[in-house]
Amino acid sequence: MTSFIVEIEPAAAPRLAGLALIVHLAAAASPWLARLPRWSAVALTAAAVASLAWSIAAVPGRHQRLEALRIDAAGCRVRLHGSRDWHAATLGSKSRAYAELAFLDIRMGKARLSWLLPRSAAPAGAFRRLKARIRLSC
Repeated sequence: MTSFIVEIEPAAAPRLAGLALIVHLAAAASPWLARLPRWSAVALTAAAVASLAWSIAAVPGRHQRLEALRIDAAGCRVRLHGSRDWHAATLGSKSRAYAELAFLDIRMGKARLSWLLPRSAAPAGAFRRLKARIRLSC
């Protein structure tokens, strides 16, 4: 297979983080608005609040562990925040590409990291190549 280079160092996505916050707050409030029994409303609200941390951690920004991604003939590599070294990684089978969004399931040995990239976080050409690479490999 002919390989093409994908190199992404995304910008922060505060609008996506804000959208995630609004969706999780709505999910936390909905059991109470539906008048579910107290024990199930508490459980569902706790699940919505707990999953907010995971969702925000996948959005590019200062809090994200991943800083850059490079896919070329040598394979997939990632650079972590505060490091100059590139680490070998693979794109997991849960990676998905949509028109305005790409979800990356990145595996570094036993560690699994996620990236939720909106189209505005990367240059247009790099985002198109990333989506094509995801569709070809996953």
